Amino acid sequence: MYPLSVKEMRIRKRQARWSMETPRARSGDALPLIGLLGSVVLAGAIAGLSFLYLWQGNRIQMLRSACEEARVSLDAELEINRILAVRIDEAFSLERIARIARDQLHMSEPTIVRYVPIPNEETN
Repeated sequence: MYPLSVKEMRIRKRQARWSMETPRARSGDALPLIGLLGSVVLAGAIAGLSFLYLWQGNRIQMLRSACEEARVSLDAELEINRILAVRIDEAFSLERIARIARDQLHMSEPTIVRYVPIPNEETN
């Protein structure tokens, strides 16, 4: 009638009731469990390295962008410095100072000055 004897069925029922282990784990075959654990660790390592690769690529791109912005800003500041240096040179040029002296201060250009010697009173 039943393929197993009544005694065998009672033993299996008792084992199933008190034991939480699966029949496969009870058999002592840990090799598939180690293989599964190894594959999970390997998949995690590959995922971590992929994330690191993508993060580093993104960070490098951001740093290159910031470097380029700094170069553009530096070029603009250097151009402003060149313009200001030219304006300072123009402001302190002798021609400009002479023009301001003539036009605004009503000064004339120096002419030949003739000196008249005055005799010293001691020599008389």
